[in-house]
Amino acid sequence: MKKATFFAAAIAILGLTSINANAQTQNQGQQTEQVQEQGNRELVTQDQLPEAVQNALKSDVYKDWTVGEIYKVAPEEGAANTEVVYEVKLTNAEGQEGVVRMNEKGGAAESEQE
Repeated sequence: MKKATFFAAAIAILGLTSINANAQTQNQGQQTEQVQEQGNRELVTQDQLPEAVQNALKSDVYKDWTVGEIYKVAPEEGAANTEVVYEVKLTNAEGQEGVVRMNEKGGAAESEQE
């Protein structure tokens, strides 16, 4: 009886491990697709930002927010808007998240036209 219980537990653990590994593989595939779709986006550090953008992030407006990922978004070929935009993901103390889009001068970037 002990052998049967042990065998059943072993099968259950292997099954759960297989499900977890499959879920991780699917998540990695989705992340790869997102990166490929966003070929004009480049992950950058806060030190790589233009000085005007760095100063804007240090202003009182964003003092209660923590800077997360930062993307430099290059304009697409043939686009009417040719300015580089920086997308900055921010989080506040309550866990709220937001994204700020700034141009190279630290001002609000023009919204995308879809």
